[in-house]
Order: sequence, then C-alpha cells, then structure tokens
Amino acid sequence: MPASMMGEIVLRVILEFVFYIVGYFTGCVVVPVFSFGRLKCDRMTADTPRRKLKWGGTFHRRGQQIYLTAEATACIGVIFVVLVIAAGFLIIIKA
Repeated sequence: MPASMMGEIVLRVILEFVFYIVGYFTGCVVVPVFSFGRLKCDRMTADTPRRKLKWGGTFHRRGQQIYLTAEATACIGVIFVVLVIAAGFLIIIKA
C-alpha cells in the first residue's frame, strides 16, 4: 500500500510538471497569435503583486500592455492541446 501511494505521488508530480510546461509553452504561442498581439504572456518566474492582478489573478497591466499570468497561459495552452487532440480524434472517427 505505501509503495502505491508513493508511486501515485511521484506520478502526479511528474504529470503536473509536464502539463504545466507543455501548457505554458503552447500558451505562449497560442495567446499572441489568437489575440493578434494584444495579449502577452508573463514569464514563468514573474512575481506580480497580488494587488495588481485583475479578474481572478489571470492578468495584469504593464503600461498599456496586458500580460497573462503564467498560470492563465498554461491553462489556455492545455485547453488548446485538448481541443487539437479532440479534433484529431473526430477527424479519425469520421474518416
């Protein structure tokens, strides 16, 4: 039993790391493309004060530019990857 719990913990950490990295870098490509450059992505290590964050901590402004937080960027990236995989499955099923 303890070995399976340890395996689950390790696997969960690895999967979260992979999802966060893949989602973040995918989001860094997707966000500026679909927003036509209006939105930019914050660095992963950016430390933005909580009082500057808007709309549930998803973005903030630097001058006139809007920056998405790393978490919001990763979320958008993961959603995009899931949609692409789902579209691929639909294309395969219909073919």
